[in-house]
Amino acid sequence: MKVIAAIIMLTIIYTIQRVVFQKYWNKNLELNMGFSRDYIECGESAELVEVVTNDKFLPLPSFHLKFSVDKSLLFDDKENSVVTDLYHKNEVFSILGHQRITRRLSFVGSKRGVFGVHNANIIVHDYFMTKQYAGSTTDTDYIYIFPKKLKTGKFDFIFKGVMGELETRRNMIEDSISFRGIRQYQPFDPFRSINWKQSAKAGELMVNMRGFTTDCRIHIMLNLDSDNMIEASKLLEEAISLASSFARRLIKDGINVSIATNGVDSSENQLPEIGQGAELKHAVMIDRMLTEICGTQGKDSFIKMLTDEIKEIRQDTLYLIISPYAKEDMLGFIDKLESMGGAVHLVVPYYDEYPYVKNRTYADGWEVPINV
Repeated sequence: MKVIAAIIMLTIIYTIQRVVFQKYWNKNLELNMGFSRDYIECGESAELVEVVTNDKFLPLPSFHLKFSVDKSLLFDDKENSVVTDLYHKNEVFSILGHQRITRRLSFVGSKRGVFGVHNANIIVHDYFMTKQYAGSTTDTDYIYIFPKKLKTGKFDFIFKGVMGELETRRNMIEDSISFRGIRQYQPFDPFRSINWKQSAKAGELMVNMRGFTTDCRIHIMLNLDSDNMIEASKLLEEAISLASSFARRLIKDGINVSIATNGVDSSENQLPEIGQGAELKHAVMIDRMLTEICGTQGKDSFIKMLTDEIKEIRQDTLYLIISPYAKEDMLGFIDKLESMGGAVHLVVPYYDEYPYVKNRTYADGWEVPINV
């Protein structure tokens, strides 16, 4: 009789807890997953922060949290995790009523990109571990892993060359506002520089002397098309890193930088040109755009960009062109840009096994090891 009573009591308890769990397990239960930073440089660390809130009386004895992220996010915590095409994490813990649990998972960003949490699922078991209840979250935070910054002697050498060309450009362009004095007219002086009032006083032609502009600019043009079919993505990634590295160093030196590319985002939309700026927030804006690149519109799109620049050449601008593709059909347009007064510097990323033959004075090669 006691056994029967115990069975009946156990059945009642089981039924009640099952009804209660089915009705209330997800009431006031919240899962928030986000990154500790909006963006980091490639190679830097950040944290994935999990906050689970159970704001009700009912405890949850067995709480499973399963999620996946890109495997290029290298997590320190290897327990209860599997790495395939993604990093899969399965965490199990208990949470009491009216309790909040916060967990921080540290990782290193090893690859450029925009990354979020995939397939964040919750599984809760009842007290008898016979029934499970599942839910998921669609709210996903994202983190930007910016392109790696190049810090080598070769990069410093090319950077100094670009700065030298920029300084030369400064000294060639007169500043229409800066005034340094009056001198006698010389045959090579432009007619518009004559100061007629001072000429009348002196009885001979006198001209205004101007200073030279300090407001030169660099326009980075990034072509993400390659004539190398072997490991092309690696070469294009190096081109993106070059653009990011140049932009950051130039802005650090107070140079106004703008950038345009034929790259496209994950929706295959061409990424917009970013105008002039020399503040740190402008460098961050450029890196965000470069981080979103997922593909390219191809060589023809870049040649159209060049022809648009040729139509409206800016004399106060140095055109820094980064392109793994450097065949004559495109070089002809760059030649025209230079011949019409544009200052040009071309950087060509190439694989060490397929050497770049420099055939333009304005060009530099950038060697990339193919097997590293």
